Amino acid sequence: FKIYYDFNNMQLTIPKVDYKIISNQVDASFNAELEKFNYAISHYGFLLLQNTPIDKKVKNNIFKTYKAFFDLPFEEKNKVNMDLTSSNRGWGAPKGEQVNPDYNPDYKEIFDTGPHQKVKDEFRDLTYYAKNLWPEQLPLFENTVNNYYDLCTQIGMHVLSFIERSLDLSENFFRDKFENPMSLLRCNYYPPRRSSLSNKDYGIAPHTDYGCLTILLTDNNPGLEIKNPSNEWELVTPKEGEVIVNFGDMLEFWSKKKIKATPHRVFGNNKERLSIPFFFNPQYDTIISKKDKIIAGEYLSKKYDTTYIHKKI
Repeated sequence: FKIYYDFNNMQLTIPKVDYKIISNQVDASFNAELEKFNYAISHYGFLLLQNTPIDKKVKNNIFKTYKAFFDLPFEEKNKVNMDLTSSNRGWGAPKGEQVNPDYNPDYKEIFDTGPHQKVKDEFRDLTYYAKNLWPEQLPLFENTVNNYYDLCTQIGMHVLSFIERSLDLSENFFRDKFENPMSLLRCNYYPPRRSSLSNKDYGIAPHTDYGCLTILLTDNNPGLEIKNPSNEWELVTPKEGEVIVNFGDMLEFWSKKKIKATPHRVFGNNKERLSIPFFFNPQYDTIISKKDKIIAGEYLSKKYDTTYIHKKI
């Protein structure tokens, strides 16, 4: 593989992949884009995706929608508090999640939604296929969020097709495993960082994602840092129109470590920040590792149940 450098600063930099070119698969530039994609998934675990259907209008609309929710008074947000559920649907209050037991609970707020389409009968009553909660005060919220969820699903399936090409898997290898995905769409709200917080307090502490792949949309306030191939913390600063993609533990298992799940974190700064990750995960009964007998739904449920404070046993 070629190593991708920022020649102005002579340092490693996250590969940028053109979504249109690699989706088309017949463009003259396809092989070059696939080479960058191969390097990104095997060495970086992160990439920046350009020219996706998430255009400026879509981005502005989804951030405006979530911002309206987080601006609601506590009493209104509390009506859809996930603490009142057995799942991870609705609003998560500050310090409602702890992704790394070596650090304090994350000081961000979140809003989580899962699948909104009908699922197979055998999955219907499972915890992480639960019904979504919606704020009644924002009548356009549900439709806007679900439309964005569907758009990310479309992009996620294309990224999986890139992986099929990259790893020489059969065409549509992933398709039947994602008929009823356990995907999760979230918005993170990071308030301005208070001076009283310690170095054990993160917006989100160092961790790897649990699932398959993540499509991350960020606002213009940088905060995400990743462990790059040089084992250094690198600040990710996507340009307008670029979407961050990274890969989780399940895909690392599934690919027999040909794909890298990379640690990342958000420390926070003196400005509020919003980010919107879409966690694209296979359906519950997908076997991720025959050798280790890892079933996607069991693995993901265990992770969720030890991460969300209200789910800890």
